[in-house]
Amino acid sequence: MPKPSTQNETQGTFRLNRFLAHCGVASRRKAEELIADGKVLVNSVLASHPSLQVDPAKDLVKVRGKVVRMAESVTLILHKPKGVVCTRSDPQERKTVFDLVPARLQKKGVQSIGRLDFDSSGLLILTNDGALHQAMEHPSGNIDRVYQVKARGKFTPEVIKRLQAGVELEDGTASAKRVNLLRTSKDIVHLEITLTEGRNREVRRLLAAVGIETLELKRIRFGKIQLDTLPVGKSREPTYQETRYFEKIKNPTKKRR
Repeated sequence: MPKPSTQNETQGTFRLNRFLAHCGVASRRKAEELIADGKVLVNSVLASHPSLQVDPAKDLVKVRGKVVRMAESVTLILHKPKGVVCTRSDPQERKTVFDLVPARLQKKGVQSIGRLDFDSSGLLILTNDGALHQAMEHPSGNIDRVYQVKARGKFTPEVIKRLQAGVELEDGTASAKRVNLLRTSKDIVHLEITLTEGRNREVRRLLAAVGIETLELKRIRFGKIQLDTLPVGKSREPTYQETRYFEKIKNPTKKRR
């Protein structure tokens, strides 16, 4: 029987709640409820905790008596519109990014790697590949996230230095890897900012901390994946080169960018 673990998933294994999500059974939160309600067996033993590590190649998982298996590996590049949430379901019944996924992939258990808030748009990667999700989202990966921002405020060289040196937020110090001023018009600035973390609303909070109000926010690159000309609300499968990049990202011995 797999044992509970609070450590990161190792290659080839998944936390039980994440495994169930990847199988398309339920969201991770709903999967935790199924486990708590005694609906999940792992190798014929009642699962006691959502952090149980399971190996899809070795462990037999049943939900309500039915065997569940990982769906085929799926990764999509999506251009998220403004006014759409990244959760699988929304109490306010707002549209979610999963409503934009092709119907044939609706039950493949894809999840977003990181999120973009309701008012932001741009590049979003959706996948049911747990190893890829972990490798790209974890801060230790130091993977670039590049945003185009329209903002209001006085954008001086001192402000740029503060952003790059780091400012204190409620969840710790945050900083920008790069800040490029594209153009200005009175008190409106257009800039490109690169971060290597994906904290909740981090760009907006980082700019607010130095007196800059974010008006529009769009992610244009995540690692080596570019948004380019992908239409708003549309998705596409990775190219051959992007697939190779994802495979390298999952290998911790390779250098990441």
